[in-house]
Amino acid sequence: MKIGIVVPYFTPYVRGNEYGLADGLARLGQDVTVLTSTGKAPREKMLKTDYRTENSEPFKVRYLRTLVDLGELPLTPSILGEIRRGGYDVLLLQEDYQPICHLASFAARMSGIPTVLSTERTYFPAGFKRLVLGGFDLTLNAYTRKSATVYTAHCNAARAFAEEHLRVPAGRMRVVNVGVDSGIFRPTEGKTPLTEGKFKILTVARLHPYKGLDTLIRAMQIVVKKAPGAVLYIMGRGPQADELKMLAADLGVSDVVRFVETPVPNTEMPAVYSSADLYVQPSVVEPYGIAVLEAMACGKPTVCSDIGGMRDTVAHGETGFLVPPSDPEALAEKIVLLAGNRERVAEMGTAARKRIVEKFDWPVIAMQYLEIAREIAGRSGK
Repeated sequence: MKIGIVVPYFTPYVRGNEYGLADGLARLGQDVTVLTSTGKAPREKMLKTDYRTENSEPFKVRYLRTLVDLGELPLTPSILGEIRRGGYDVLLLQEDYQPICHLASFAARMSGIPTVLSTERTYFPAGFKRLVLGGFDLTLNAYTRKSATVYTAHCNAARAFAEEHLRVPAGRMRVVNVGVDSGIFRPTEGKTPLTEGKFKILTVARLHPYKGLDTLIRAMQIVVKKAPGAVLYIMGRGPQADELKMLAADLGVSDVVRFVETPVPNTEMPAVYSSADLYVQPSVVEPYGIAVLEAMACGKPTVCSDIGGMRDTVAHGETGFLVPPSDPEALAEKIVLLAGNRERVAEMGTAARKRIVEKFDWPVIAMQYLEIAREIAGRSGK
């Protein structure tokens, strides 16, 4: 089956959901092409990488000529011709608000190609972006949602958001989670910047207010008093870097809060996760949280905010803990609990990897998409 995956941005350097899906479907024997813009996603800009690929993966990538990229909304009209000429059996569209997906949806409808639309939206952005998105939601986004043969949500929170705020009828959506490659992300040894601390706490995130890193730094004030030797490693770059460093200094925890701003290739991240004792994701807004999956696959317990896709991923009390967002006391309580109980850390880490392999490994997730693709292709006579 020839499957096209339409996404606004793509780079193998940052292996997100779109990479895992393309790779997973290709390894199931499908002819997969990623259709994307020539623009860069925020994380790719942050890492300052120009890494591109077209033929070195088990799938193809087409970087289509892009007229303009306004506020992370690349306009790529050349996708119309690509879909018309491409001979695709099914198209998988990532998000309803991207112009590239609006155009792909229109082209697919004109060509009689069934589509699967996926979303991870769990919130409205603030300010001007909300006004723009609100207008799109009443027009182009609504058209794209209505035109989709099948509409999937990456997590139950995304489905609830669509039903409550986007007027998607109850029962219209299917939940298909985001996956992770448990063959790559597994307990391993190797080069790592996590070199100090009796109990190493790791978070991997863009340094942005949505990530709730200020809450984690405030929690460290409590942690260091009750768990001496604990060290927090914040891995990432972003606009909040100076503010967070100043906060750590003001709170007197600079010596136990380490900022790792040097980009680490995806291939080295399993060793980084494996060298930590605990992974923490304190976000206040988090559609899914792929880093949580990666850490769990590497056999690490997690303490995460009780929001978004992390409610699907983390089995509370079994693989880690879910805590209220923006609550440093609750966050610190769970970190201290695990810092003082190595046996529980090991048990939760083992359970975390088992949960990933059984429910979130890319072959499992890709097969769910392939079953949907076969279903709708058969319906359309493709």
